Amino acid sequence: MELKWLDDYIALIETGSFSAAAERRHVSQPAFSRRIQLLEDWLGVTLIDRARKPLQFTPVAAENQAAFRSLVARIYEFRSTLKSESLDIADLTIAAQHTLAASYVPAFLKRLRHLKPEQNFRIRSENRSDAVTMLMRGQAEILIAYETAQTPCGIPSPIAMRQVLGADQLVLVASPALHASLSVLRNDAPPVPMLCFPPESFFGQVVRLEALPELMRRQQVVVRCVSEFAMGLRELAVVGQGAAWLPGSLIADDLKRGRLMSLESLGLSVAMDIVAFFAVRSGDKGELLERQFQALRGEVQPLPDAAARTKSAAAPQARSIRKTRRAR
Repeated sequence: MELKWLDDYIALIETGSFSAAAERRHVSQPAFSRRIQLLEDWLGVTLIDRARKPLQFTPVAAENQAAFRSLVARIYEFRSTLKSESLDIADLTIAAQHTLAASYVPAFLKRLRHLKPEQNFRIRSENRSDAVTMLMRGQAEILIAYETAQTPCGIPSPIAMRQVLGADQLVLVASPALHASLSVLRNDAPPVPMLCFPPESFFGQVVRLEALPELMRRQQVVVRCVSEFAMGLRELAVVGQGAAWLPGSLIADDLKRGRLMSLESLGLSVAMDIVAFFAVRSGDKGELLERQFQALRGEVQPLPDAAARTKSAAAPQARSIRKTRRAR
């Protein structure tokens, strides 16, 4: 039996769909289905009633979902407890999404040190999928990541405590020269040259699900470059190689200085939450994490969720598009 099978089943419980659960777990649907079958074989019971659509759990599976969640949480807690006993209790590992590791974590650490100035930290900069896995497997105590309305981290509450820390957005931008040629919609306009994240990456999923369809509805696109590194795509955008959806926090200075310009008339910005997950642990480390989480929670002002912010941002952009079309 592999621990990832348990995580797969938790994802299936939470999404209620093989396709959505497979996407959350970053595997193909056939591979995901095989892993669920392997779990069923190991347990010796059938969990899914495959003769019925939409997805339905068998009675024994439905009756024991809460117990299953609790079991998985205890497995990970036990694993992290064993690991923590071999480490200095003062050391906490923070797994952070690449962009946030540079733009957000330094200020975040400053806030945590107010509670315990002598606190030691290990910072791991990862893609979101790997950062989530580190927290789930007890390899990190704190996770800092982005979430959107359609791409949550999917961490069960028994494993970690969640708090929204702030807001960011993916903004479609281009160099001033490219912006001038693309900002006016025309029937004979050439395809928009795009700089893209890989479709399996977090930003790639966000763009594919929440931004690209709207752009492709209005305009043809052509992919000029694919890279998983936001900083690399930013540099390519600055020198005019194409348009890209990039985190606002990463390009704020570029927008201010005019090195990049927003293409609001072509594509919606996508609201993102910056979230922290504090692992549920036992012993002294668990108490420390609980105190830090509660202290942080008291500092943070509540925000509208990402879906509401995306909708509110869409309204002025839609008006801008209608004006442009009337002017043609």
